[in-house]
Amino acid sequence: MKNTQLKFLANLAKQRLMNQDYSEPKAKSRNTASNYFIQNALAIRKLKAETNYVTIKEEEDIEFINKVKDLLQDDCYNPLGKLCDYEYFCGLNQFEKEFYILNLSEKYNRVKDQVLCG
Repeated sequence: MKNTQLKFLANLAKQRLMNQDYSEPKAKSRNTASNYFIQNALAIRKLKAETNYVTIKEEEDIEFINKVKDLLQDDCYNPLGKLCDYEYFCGLNQFEKEFYILNLSEKYNRVKDQVLCG
């Protein structure tokens, strides 16, 4: 293992000599994560999307609450996967899928807090 590391370092040194690149390697930026999020935020601003809000009936709310209660009792590993309507989900584009999952997670957290807190 030491031999391969030594060969690798020797190869890097040889490349520096051949390219006459005697400067130190560039340090990686610590802000790569923040740069990533800033670039995505700028890209999201450029997007124009229509949103359609659908009201949920009380019957569906009761059914959803019962599903959440069952999942909490079973100590489910992937509750959003169990609550997701796959037929509807497969017909959505990428942005609609993200919007659907975010709304589902918000609704799940709200119901979970109500169930656990009383």
